[in-house]
Amino acid sequence: MDNNRIEVHFTHPRNAQTFTAELDPNCTGQVALQGLIAGDERGPFLEQPAPGRPYQLALKRNHQLIPPNTTFADAGVTNGDVIEVRQDLQGA
Repeated sequence: MDNNRIEVHFTHPRNAQTFTAELDPNCTGQVALQGLIAGDERGPFLEQPAPGRPYQLALKRNHQLIPPNTTFADAGVTNGDVIEVRQDLQGA
């Protein structure tokens, strides 16, 4: 692993899947979510969110939300952290 990157584990909002990624600490929550939606060679980890139901990221060890424009470094994310992907399930 590159010393300038951190390994984080994303949890899926509706099932037990996890996705491990190496990120630049200056990556923002919004960019990370875009990558999880775009996916990799195995396909997307997350589907496009429904209108009005955006995803949120939260650092599991302290339950702090990671705002979309906040970097992982500014949110205090460190190597090996678990990031919960959350989505409000309220609908019409």
